[in-house]
Amino acid sequence: MAVATPDGAAGPERAAERVLASTTVRPDVPMQMYTCLPQVLALGLARALAAAGLSGARVAWPNAVAVDGEPVLRVDVRAGYDEGMFGSCDVVLLAGDDRALPRGEELARALEQASAQWEDRLRRACVVAGPLAPLLDDYFETMDAANERVEVVYPNGRVAARGVLAGLDVWGRASVRTDFGRELSISPEQASIRREP
Repeated sequence: MAVATPDGAAGPERAAERVLASTTVRPDVPMQMYTCLPQVLALGLARALAAAGLSGARVAWPNAVAVDGEPVLRVDVRAGYDEGMFGSCDVVLLAGDDRALPRGEELARALEQASAQWEDRLRRACVVAGPLAPLLDDYFETMDAANERVEVVYPNGRVAARGVLAGLDVWGRASVRTDFGRELSISPEQASIRREP
């Protein structure tokens, strides 16, 4: 089973990307919960960067971290099964200099801690509506461009809609209230979201 990353396109802009850290996490949660593992780990990474002094670190939906509005890191996850579910995780540098960022082992530890905390919160909740339910408020409060103007962009680069990033559901779908008053529910596979220029 693979957990898709939304920006899987290849191209010259991807050549500059570099893996800063890799680790494997094994949260003991039901298989369907793994669909939101990239979001969970991105939240953990944003918290780790903030704790390291990068106060402008925010989650860039769904699985990246922005610093002062610029995407800097992305968490890629490939899920599989080998005597239990696991997620093979990479922290990818998207842009800029990594000298201000925590070192690789600290980034890997942040992913492992985020995974363990998520597992614990799901277990304590006993019954949840979806994988992000125990973290929903934390994720949205840490989300870059929350309650701000954004563009919804199809994978081919075409802008599908403009509006306000209004919310997030327990399955990790972003909600954008368009200029025409419609509420769009967007999964990471359908489109990406960026701040309106």
